[in-house]
Amino acid sequence: MTLKNTFGEYSFVSKVDVTNLEASVEWYKSKLGLIPEEKYDTPSWRQLSIPDIGNLAIGLNLTNSVEPGSAVSTFVVNNLAAARQSLIEKGVEVGPITDVGHGVQLSVFKDVDGNLLGLRQNPQS
Repeated sequence: MTLKNTFGEYSFVSKVDVTNLEASVEWYKSKLGLIPEEKYDTPSWRQLSIPDIGNLAIGLNLTNSVEPGSAVSTFVVNNLAAARQSLIEKGVEVGPITDVGHGVQLSVFKDVDGNLLGLRQNPQS
C-alpha cells in the first residue's frame, strides 16, 4: 500500500510556528534558499517551497509564542474527507475537519508515539 493509494494526489508541508512572519520568511529565503509561494499567503501563514524537490514545502504559522518541537508535518490532499476516511478505515483516530479560513480545511491525527500529523485541503482556486 502506498500513500497515493491512501490519499490520492498529495504534497507535503511541514508547519513551523514563528513569532514574526516577515522576519522568518526572509530567514528561510536568505539562509536556506527557499522560495515563497505567495498564492498561499494569509495573515497568519506563509509557505515556502524547497527548490528541486517537487510537492514539498515548509509552512510558517504565526503564533504568539513558540514551543520548541511543535512543528507539524502535513499531507496536502485534494480530497480531505476521502483521505481522512481512508485513515479511519485503517484504525487511525483522526480529528474532525476544521475550516481555518481562506478556504483551507485541516484534520489532525497522531502516530503511535503521539507525534502530531496533519491533513490539509486547499481551496479549489
